[in-house]
Amino acid sequence: MITLPESPASVKKILLVEDNLLFRKVMEASLKKAGYTCVLCDSASAALLLLQHEIPDLILSDYDMPEINGFDFRQAVLLNPNIRDIPFVFLTSFTDNSLVLEGLNMNALDYINKETPLPVIISKLNNIIKSLENEHIRSIRELRIAAETLNVKSIPTSSPTVPGFRIYFWHKGYRGYPGGDFIDFVQVDQRYCFAFLGDIMGKKWKAWFFTFGFLSYIRAAIRFCVLDNDFTLDSIVTKINKLVYLDESLQNILSSLSLILLDSETGEIHYTGAGDLPLIYFKPADLIPKMLLSSGLLLGLLEDGMYDKQIINMKSGDQLVIFTDGMIDIPSNGSKKSDYPFFVEKISPFLGDPNSFELIKSNVLERIDDSNQMDDASIIFIEKQ
Repeated sequence: MITLPESPASVKKILLVEDNLLFRKVMEASLKKAGYTCVLCDSASAALLLLQHEIPDLILSDYDMPEINGFDFRQAVLLNPNIRDIPFVFLTSFTDNSLVLEGLNMNALDYINKETPLPVIISKLNNIIKSLENEHIRSIRELRIAAETLNVKSIPTSSPTVPGFRIYFWHKGYRGYPGGDFIDFVQVDQRYCFAFLGDIMGKKWKAWFFTFGFLSYIRAAIRFCVLDNDFTLDSIVTKINKLVYLDESLQNILSSLSLILLDSETGEIHYTGAGDLPLIYFKPADLIPKMLLSSGLLLGLLEDGMYDKQIINMKSGDQLVIFTDGMIDIPSNGSKKSDYPFFVEKISPFLGDPNSFELIKSNVLERIDDSNQMDDASIIFIEKQ
């Protein structure tokens, strides 16, 4: 995610599945010359194994291969929800009209004859990838317009003003897509302010669509509990979880949640978590940040989420960092791994500084881009004045 040396965002990775060694080498050289990263497999079975841990931008496959032919390979890809959306192109000498039609009917983007001159093949692939990029940009733009028209937001426009605290937040969606991360603040009065951050399990629009159901339940539960003078966070999250669990439209949709209550009168922060990452708590006197862990389960997993509560007695200069897993997911050999200590190490040099958040933002957060981001990334940063 953060600053590992990876390929530039503009460099696309193509998986070439081809059993003919000579043609494979020729195509590899042509693709690399055209500026692509090329991954090679000499069989469909080898490609299926590779796709378990590496996701290319496009699959380019032969038809006539031993053991598993290109059509059976395509069907196997389509049956796997983790890889079925990868753009797929056939490149083969078998160009009988019935075969071409069958290949295209499997949602392949094109069916290219191997006898086509190499510059033309590369030009076709360039056009396909450019069209996919344009479609991606257009989809994001249309969805953003729809969201703005409906006035639905999962990220606030500004931080609340809470006496005795400084509150910052930052969010970056994965590749510009709306995703499942959400941040919000509910300011009760001059004394109390709720802050929460969550992550819907799922990708892109599916997760984004359900954020508003979760946000509505969280906001409503907080407001109703406040009306009953109930500020007990484990009680509030228990109610939220029950609402989510019993909602048929949210069945099998899970979410993490970090819920914070800031008390400007006492300087305390109350905390409850539901399947969230450990918070980072930094006290200048200790020099080394420590983790705050919750034991609660993801919202919607079980009717009883077994939520706990913690009270943090914040002193002047103390800092609290709440974040989603997009901050700790980093690319590794073409796949994704989660590295919590890596993120802690990256931000630790800036903790305790009067301008901690700005330093973290400029040195860590703003270096997140399409080349190293694997998921939505969100953070709330709280400092006691």
